[in-house]
Amino acid sequence: MGRRKVALRREYEGLKRGQTGPQERGRRLEVLVYELLGSESLRPRRNTRLPGEEIDLSFTDGHRHFLLEARWRKRVSVADVFAFRGKLEGKLAGTLGVFLYLGAELSPGALHALTWGKGINIVLFKEHDLDDALSPGHSFREVLELKLLHAARYGRCHETYRNIREIWGSE
Repeated sequence: MGRRKVALRREYEGLKRGQTGPQERGRRLEVLVYELLGSESLRPRRNTRLPGEEIDLSFTDGHRHFLLEARWRKRVSVADVFAFRGKLEGKLAGTLGVFLYLGAELSPGALHALTWGKGINIVLFKEHDLDDALSPGHSFREVLELKLLHAARYGRCHETYRNIREIWGSE
């Protein structure tokens, strides 16, 4: 694991211990993810502001374009998910979303709102997924690729990287 990734992991562990206020922790999380994406040559951009919306991060992997929303709160609601979906639907067809939520549970309707009767264009990243992306021997790109492949094959955008590896190991 490179020095930069070790430093990012250390920063992330400090954030998880909750030694800063919620707004500062959220801002530092965005910076951390931005630096992680940059370290993997994913060409990130921060804080794109358009009239009526703000996008936390965007990045590009080859010819695929992504928007990333990072949330660190106690609950992720249906409204949060719909707001992010609306941002994606206003972009070029094929743009994908990564909804990263830490310290939170999805409200009962949030997952339903992502998948019911719609094409899936968002993968959910939970705390375990970011843990794995920052761990030795793994990368954000690797976690993202497996989650995208799983969502494409099974229509399940919410499985963690760890669960997918377990499921696929037993097949």
